Amino acid sequence: MINTILAVVPGGGDGDGGGSTIGNATITTGLEGRVSFDNIGTLLGNIIIAAMVISGLMVFFYLIMGGIQYISSGGDKAQAEAARDKITYALIGLVIVIGSFAIIKLIEQFFGLSILNPKLPQREIKIGV
Repeated sequence: MINTILAVVPGGGDGDGGGSTIGNATITTGLEGRVSFDNIGTLLGNIIIAAMVISGLMVFFYLIMGGIQYISSGGDKAQAEAARDKITYALIGLVIVIGSFAIIKLIEQFFGLSILNPKLPQREIKIGV
């Protein structure tokens, strides 16, 4: 039974990424082994990378759907025009995704930053001595 919790330290200092232990009280998060970030900077970098991957997949599916729609238009000019527009917008999206990645890399090189894998300063917390 948990009587008193003085503080909760993420990861508990044992490196498993799970709950925290204070005295005889243990708090589990249910995320043991599934959390892949050490700090908020790494989390934000992972979110940026995931957004780029998701947008790249969306571009791919829009290209496929536009191609299928173009093939199945059967000579109808309105459907063929809509399919061409879908393909055009997908390619514009691809240029935007690649351009944003290039801009991020350029900023990283120019300013010496690490946007996609940042290392933020960490603060050590000492609990009751």
